[in-house]
Amino acid sequence: MDMQKISICSGLAIVLLVCCAMPDMAQATFKPAEVTSAPDIPYPINSIADGVVVLDVSLDATGAVAGVNVACDIPSLTSAATSSIPSWKFSPALLLGKPVPWVMRIAFVFRPRSYLAAGPAFTPVLSNGNPDQTRQSEFLPPGVISAVYPQYPVNAAAPGTVVIQVTVGRTGAVQRTKLVRDVAPFSQFAVNALNGWRFQAATLHGKPVASTLAMAFVVPLLLSAE
Repeated sequence: MDMQKISICSGLAIVLLVCCAMPDMAQATFKPAEVTSAPDIPYPINSIADGVVVLDVSLDATGAVAGVNVACDIPSLTSAATSSIPSWKFSPALLLGKPVPWVMRIAFVFRPRSYLAAGPAFTPVLSNGNPDQTRQSEFLPPGVISAVYPQYPVNAAAPGTVVIQVTVGRTGAVQRTKLVRDVAPFSQFAVNALNGWRFQAATLHGKPVASTLAMAFVVPLLLSAE
């Protein structure tokens, strides 16, 4: 009887250990895609809108762009974001050591300079859609819960685009950031604003995992009327 109890207890302990280890095992099986380079993005001169455009960029197993889905649309700004995608470069995602198709979520932040009005409302883009059934990874990219807009300095005349890669951990907290495209003096303002953003963890096979997304902060020309 005692041996039977010991056997049952041992079996339960093994099950608990496996269950606890599953998120770590899922994380260990893959390396998310990363941004290796990104272009400058002109702020549309005929647009008076501002806000955040979110694109889900499908990547093939080589890291090449295979398609683009608009997850958050601002009609007069979205085309500037989508037309830039062919110039982005990515390293492929690895699953069990092998390159696989993946999705990179990119948030494009369009915000005029010396603009003191409150930023437009942002509708969360969550990590709960239906994954593309052609992707064996069953991966859903990190969600974006809330956004904070930067206040850029008004004494810099040149425009530019700051691009930051963000690693979002399994709890949704930012684990680290990497400055992919540095445009002084705007980069620090973009980083400061990013500290106020809130994210939702990506999922792989239904389990939360640390993964990456990209942020592009598009700074417009400084107009003489400003």
